[in-house]
Amino acid sequence: MNYTMARVQVYLNPQDVGVLDVLAEHINIKRSQILRDITNTVATRYEQVAQLLAAKKPKTNPLMELAGIEKSKTGTVSLNVDEIYNET
Repeated sequence: MNYTMARVQVYLNPQDVGVLDVLAEHINIKRSQILRDITNTVATRYEQVAQLLAAKKPKTNPLMELAGIEKSKTGTVSLNVDEIYNET
């Protein structure tokens, strides 16, 4: 991979730094590599969440259609119950 890393500054709790240092020592990698791995993993998950949130929702809910519940022409089903029953 050919890319240039960007230098950033973050502030961590001393306890978190201690945990990272212990982990880095135990698995014999640098603290910065652990932080890069964590950042990459979390960013990937957030990207998936963003894609799910951006996905277009269907205009009609198939479950509501199966139950016989649909929007009224005016968009106020609860206020227009008579309209629904008069159509059937």
